Amino acid sequence: MIYLLLAITVSTLILICFKLFEKFRIDDFTAISINYLVGAVLGFNFISWDQSADRIMVSPWFMMSLLTGVLLISGFVFFSISARRAGVALTAISSRMSVVIPVLLGLLFLNDKAGIVKIAGILLALVSLYLTLKKDKQEKFSWKVIWIPLAVFLFTGFNDSTVKLTQHFFLAGKGNHDYISYAATSFLVAFIIGLIVSLVRLSRGAKILNLRNLLAGSVLGIINWFSIYYLLKGFEVMQVSVFIPIMNISVVGLSSIIGFLVFKEKLRRINWIGIFLAFIAILFIAL
Repeated sequence: MIYLLLAITVSTLILICFKLFEKFRIDDFTAISINYLVGAVLGFNFISWDQSADRIMVSPWFMMSLLTGVLLISGFVFFSISARRAGVALTAISSRMSVVIPVLLGLLFLNDKAGIVKIAGILLALVSLYLTLKKDKQEKFSWKVIWIPLAVFLFTGFNDSTVKLTQHFFLAGKGNHDYISYAATSFLVAFIIGLIVSLVRLSRGAKILNLRNLLAGSVLGIINWFSIYYLLKGFEVMQVSVFIPIMNISVVGLSSIIGFLVFKEKLRRINWIGIFLAFIAILFIAL
């Protein structure tokens, strides 16, 4: 349970970071790229750099770390594009509804147990996510860009599923050294991809290197590192079909309340209903 609470806390902090990025006009992609570098350095530092490139490349989880790194940075890219072209509300809903993918993975392939109450809780969680994130004004939307929020849905869901599969098949029974090495390697792969894209942006005249972006990326990197670590450790002790829905609806509900209290964001009656249903869904899934 402690890993679930910690995962909820750091995931909520990540959303708060992005809210502050918007306020202080931080370049998201630069901050994200720096974040992966800081996370990788932090991870390898935790194991005192006791890991060589040769050992990493022959580790059973190496190929999964490559896939995880690609999914991490790709998911962000599609999220940013979707927020601009398909709207923030639809993008947020798409990313959170992706809980369906790891939940189905757990139920169909990893022998997660599912009774009527748990299934009802998962369905209620999806409803609560939609209601909590529903905005007052309908954002302009073209069906020509429907593939972008769909990509957000798939990449986010596949990323959580890949992390779970890695923990289940390649890390189960191993110590923290392997957990940390896998996560740090994934972050390093994501950084390398982000660095290549950033160099292309620089060649095209984009002004992305400044102290604010570097500082924002560093803070995000520390928080994001612990988010994937707690996710891995949580998967070790809880079923993915329990952990992921509870974490997602808790993060959405908590971040919505913080947005209301701290950032003075408006919450409609339907949003409060969604938050209330989220707590009911958590009880159902936990039972």
